[in-house]
Amino acid sequence: MRRKATVALVPAAPAVEPACDAPAAGEGAVDALRRRLASGSAREHVVLDFLEDDLREARAALAGVAAWLANVEGALAEGAPSQQQLLSLALGGRPGERIDELSSTVASVRRRLAQVAARI
Repeated sequence: MRRKATVALVPAAPAVEPACDAPAAGEGAVDALRRRLASGSAREHVVLDFLEDDLREARAALAGVAAWLANVEGALAEGAPSQQQLLSLALGGRPGERIDELSSTVASVRRRLAQVAARI
């Protein structure tokens, strides 16, 4: 006898608001460091360029995972998603690849932050 699996829907956690003095995502998050290291070497500015790129890539990967999760939650909230819908969600969206990208990029952000911290 096969048992049917049940899915309990849990309300989404409320969004966390960024701190008031935090720059908007993607809008000059590294600029304050650039100004602080204005007299620094070209190498320091290259590290900041890479840090900025890594932050952008991390945001993109995180957004991809969040979008996939939203699609899954949306399908489940419909009440009776079809087998095809669920299979499409299970096989599509590349969430595993996005998580791998995020993990790698976060490691790079941490490494670059340590490099910048050593120069301050």
